[in-house]
Amino acid sequence: MDKRTFSVGTAAAFLTVPLFLLPAETIPRFGEWLRELSLSGAAGNILAWAIVLALSALPALGLLWRPRCQWDWLLPLAAAETFAGLYLLVNPSLVSNVPGIDGGKFIALAAVGSVSSTLLAWAVLRSLKHIEQSVSPGKTLERLLCFSAALFGWLAAWTTGAGALEKIKNVAETNTMPGVSLEWTNFSIVLLAAADLIPTLLGCGALILAGRLARTIEADPFGEETVPLAEKLRRDCRGIAGASVLIYAGGNLFQFLFLPLLRRGDLSVSFPMFPVLLAAALDLLCRYFRRAKAVSDDNESII
Repeated sequence: MDKRTFSVGTAAAFLTVPLFLLPAETIPRFGEWLRELSLSGAAGNILAWAIVLALSALPALGLLWRPRCQWDWLLPLAAAETFAGLYLLVNPSLVSNVPGIDGGKFIALAAVGSVSSTLLAWAVLRSLKHIEQSVSPGKTLERLLCFSAALFGWLAAWTTGAGALEKIKNVAETNTMPGVSLEWTNFSIVLLAAADLIPTLLGCGALILAGRLARTIEADPFGEETVPLAEKLRRDCRGIAGASVLIYAGGNLFQFLFLPLLRRGDLSVSFPMFPVLLAAALDLLCRYFRRAKAVSDDNESII
């Protein structure tokens, strides 16, 4: 995967995935604004069409990327999906005329999902093609894992923060009695959200370290740096698994102890399957490296 393809995949992921994280009413309101602009007069109608066509053309700009790829046909499809979504947002009555049902939200959800999945499919398929042609698999894997760590960490922080704000809003809306104190409840929501984010961020750090390990293995599978890196990654994964379990236990205990002061509780029990399996796999991998290193050292001593 060359740097140009990597940047294309990065841009596609970071620009499309956040559309799912916008407030539900944002995109329908944009459609309503376009409709008002179109009905304001001839100049407004021309401006509204210009905005729709400009936004629809954005996915097709990827066709300017070189070298071309067999999956580039997905870009005109994404452009057509964008145009159809915007047109229906401006004219939601074409989809639903049922009173009391906001068709704009359904149109926005369908359009965002369709366009985002198409663009992400293009980015992934294009990247996979270049991965197969990579002359340095270790460096390619390191780059891919670092990108994944950045994406996972960013999305986790975004969704966790948005979820905490939504919970605080719901608590305020459902506790309108005078004299009700919500400080402890809001504090617990923020504290639990921050604690819930820690294992994910630790896992992102482990992915970055795994990328370094892949590059080291490619350079020298039995070098002095390879086994210590694998050992450190194994310890980190065990620590992430332990931290995840303790965080859930600590969060539940915190809510139990301060139950009289809280107006909302989020009790959950979870098993960190991914970190545990990753730690087990890396443990076996470290044993393999130790044995392979011992065999390599024996052979070199005999020679």
